[in-house]
Amino acid sequence: MTRTPNPYPWLEDAQYDAVVNGRYLKSTFSNASGDCLSFTAADGLIGFQDDKLSPAERKARTLIFDQNEMAAFIVGAKNGEFDHLLE
Repeated sequence: MTRTPNPYPWLEDAQYDAVVNGRYLKSTFSNASGDCLSFTAADGLIGFQDDKLSPAERKARTLIFDQNEMAAFIVGAKNGEFDHLLE
């Protein structure tokens, strides 16, 4: 199995690998066909992958955020700051 290169210069390879290869979950509100966003948490980081992509593409395109970044996003979402994206 080929290792997915780490595109995040601020992240150690071991942390990157833990997130990219983590156990991903998705919302119970997600599309049953798998066309959804899945997420995992590892080493204080949160990773997101797009289930529409092949497994190799998912790993290569994993988006990784730290807990502070995710907290800011979640607070903004709860405050309705992104509601316009669904209109």
